[in-house]
Amino acid sequence: MEPYIWDSLKEICERERLSLNEICSRIDERRGEANLTASIRVFIVSYFRTAIGNRGFSEDGPSPLLRKAMDDAVPMD
Repeated sequence: MEPYIWDSLKEICERERLSLNEICSRIDERRGEANLTASIRVFIVSYFRTAIGNRGFSEDGPSPLLRKAMDDAVPMD
């Protein structure tokens, strides 16, 4: 997985006071036939979507959240 994904997963572990192994084992137990890497990515997106709720969104143009995500995912340099 990409470093940014690992950093996000480690941040969740810190927030939840669980080890990386504990989180990955829980995801692995629940994923069924899905790929583990894909399941981890979906888990991370779901975790942070749930955490953010509707905070930070703008009704008149790009929100700070969109700008930050674009900067992190697609750097201009």
